[in-house]
Amino acid sequence: LWEVDRSSGGLRELLELPSAGDNSYPGFLWHDGTLYVSYYSSHEEKTSIYLARIAL
Repeated sequence: LWEVDRSSGGLRELLELPSAGDNSYPGFLWHDGTLYVSYYSSHEEKTSIYLARIAL
């Protein structure tokens, strides 16, 4: 997850979600100060769908 500095156009990494192998297709929802991110990854043997809840 990266943040864009609108004034400079620079990027800053905020965090890295657990993932490896085949992973992609994130979905994002911002609600009441929390960012929800859904994605799939195969870092735990079989490919699975994950939901991360991130307080920002």
